Amino acid sequence: MKLLSGLEKSSGQESRFGGTPFLPNNFIWPTHDKGEYLFLGQINFDEIQNGPADLPKTGMLSLFYAYDENGEIFWQSEDYIKGFYWESTKDFIDYTNINTSALSKKISFTNGVDVPRYEELRNDWPFDPELLFELSYGGVFSDDYLLGYPSYCTLGYDPTPNGGEWMSLITLMSNSELDWCWHDGDKLMVFIEKDKLLNKDFSCLKSDAG
Repeated sequence: MKLLSGLEKSSGQESRFGGTPFLPNNFIWPTHDKGEYLFLGQINFDEIQNGPADLPKTGMLSLFYAYDENGEIFWQSEDYIKGFYWESTKDFIDYTNINTSALSKKISFTNGVDVPRYEELRNDWPFDPELLFELSYGGVFSDDYLLGYPSYCTLGYDPTPNGGEWMSLITLMSNSELDWCWHDGDKLMVFIEKDKLLNKDFSCLKSDAG
């Protein structure tokens, strides 16, 4: 599912990257041993029309990423990405008093079809998979999307966690307007266990970048 975004002030329940998160009024901001998390974005599943069956049909998902000024936190680190999901947003507020970006990008959703673009994911295409890689830079594929196959720029391996029980949750390109820089300007890929996604459990996410 493609995530189409434009630089636009967004507040309240709207899906967005960056800006001010919409959170329970008693929410405790997440921290790690080097500091605090930064708000990545929120997905309001109520806004998705006729979306993939794997996704919740309602509720709010808020995502945060670990950050420290010295760059000691790595995107493969445990709990680099934290996800919080709520079935209802009753008694939520715009959380304005910690680690929020003034810029936000409102998200809209478009259903689409994805294919594995790299030989690390599938090596039996009857053509050079480099063609698919080139198409990804020609606007055929979206850089920001939910589900689908992992997408990366410089990695030489499939970043999906081992075991076959994991799947891609969200892929996001570096974005200077939002001050995102994953692996020197590449992509952030977040993964979730398949059964946990079906159970709306976003408490354990893994990530990679490249």
